[in-house]
Amino acid sequence: MKCRFFIIVFVFIMFVSNFVSAIGITPGRTTLDFQPSLEKDVDFSVLNNEHKSMQVVFIVQGELNSSILLSENNIAFMPSEESKSFKYKVNLPKSLEPGLHKAEIVALEIPKSSSGGTFVGAAVAVVSELNVYVPYPGKYVDFDLSILDTEQNSTATFIVPVVSRGKIGIGEIRALIDIYTPLNEKVGTVETDFTALEPGERTELTAKWPANVNTGSYLAKATVFYDGESRDLEKQFSVGNNLISMESILVNQFSLGEIAKLQILVENKWNQELKNVYANLLVFNRDGETMADVKSASEDIPSLSRKELIAYWDTVGVKEGEYDGKLLIQYGQKSADKNLLLKVNSDSLDITGVGYAIRGRGGGGFNVTDILIVLVIILLIVNLAWFVFFKRSRAKVK
Repeated sequence: MKCRFFIIVFVFIMFVSNFVSAIGITPGRTTLDFQPSLEKDVDFSVLNNEHKSMQVVFIVQGELNSSILLSENNIAFMPSEESKSFKYKVNLPKSLEPGLHKAEIVALEIPKSSSGGTFVGAAVAVVSELNVYVPYPGKYVDFDLSILDTEQNSTATFIVPVVSRGKIGIGEIRALIDIYTPLNEKVGTVETDFTALEPGERTELTAKWPANVNTGSYLAKATVFYDGESRDLEKQFSVGNNLISMESILVNQFSLGEIAKLQILVENKWNQELKNVYANLLVFNRDGETMADVKSASEDIPSLSRKELIAYWDTVGVKEGEYDGKLLIQYGQKSADKNLLLKVNSDSLDITGVGYAIRGRGGGGFNVTDILIVLVIILLIVNLAWFVFFKRSRAKVK
C-alpha cells in the first residue's frame, strides 16, 4: 500500500516538473523606430518561476550592444520573490544604415557551486530583444510567409504579412507564390489579394491553394510586387501530417495590467525527439504594429509526446478589446504558426484561432497542474478508504 502511494506521488512530481521553467523574462522583444541620438528607458522584468534562491547576471550582445546601458549587472532572487523589474537606457547614435538593427539583453541563471568550488547544474538563459528600425529613403517592404492547413487534399492558406519600411507609401502591393517539388517541378501557382500601404503600416496578403498532391516536402517561392519593384522569399513546407501541433493555450488567474502566464500545450507527432522547441507569440495593435512579442524558453520534446511551453506577457498599458495575434512554434529550421484572436478583459484573456479550432481558456479555471492535483487527492482518498476497509476486514477475521 505504501509503495503504491509513493509511486503515485513520484509520478505526479515528475509530471508537473516537465511544465515548469526556472527563469523567465518579459517582454521578449521591444521595437523602436529610429530617431537620431534617441535616449529612452526600456523596462523589463525577470521572473522566478520556481520560487527559489538564484543568482542572475545580465549580458548585452548584438550590433547595438554599445548603445545599451543596464541599471544592474547581476541580481539575487529569494524564494519569496516572484519577479523583479529593471530597466536599461538606450542611447542611439546620430545615424544608422536603413533596415533592422538589434541588441539582446541576456538574463543568465548561474549554477550553484559545490563545496569544492565546481558548478553544479546547467546555466539557463532567457533573452529580451531590442529591435530598432531605420526607414528606407524610398519604398521598401519587409515580409514573411506562413503556410497553414497543409494536410493532404485540404486547402492550404498562404499568408504574407507585409510591413512598409520606407518613407514613401505604396499604392499597390500583392504577392505571387509558386509551389515546387524537391525535383524543381512546379505543381501550383497562387496570387494573393492586393492593397495599399502607408509608411509603417502592416497588412496580411492571403491566397488559397488546393493541396491535391502527394505527401512530402515542397518549396514555396514568393515574390512580392509593389509599385514597379519586387522582392523574393523562399520557404520549405510539408504536405501531410504536421510534425508538431498546437493543442491549447491556457491563461489562468489573468488580471489586466499584470504579467500573464501563457501555458501553450504542443504535441510532437514525429517519431523522433524535437530539440530546442519554443513558442513565439506576437500581438498586434489596431494599426497592425507589434505591441507584444514574447517567447518561451526552449524545450526538447520526446517523440509522440506533449509538453507545455510557458511564455509571459506583460500587459501593462494594454487596453480592453480584441487584438489580432500570431503564435509560432519554432523547431530547428522549421516552424508552425497559427493566427489568433485575443479578447482582453479586465479579469480574463480568451484566445481563439482564426479559421480553425484551438482549445483555450482565460481568466480563472483549472490548468493541467490543477487537474493533476485533484487526481492525486482523489487517489489518496481511494487509497485511504481501501486501507481502512482492509484493516477492518482483518479485525473481523480475528
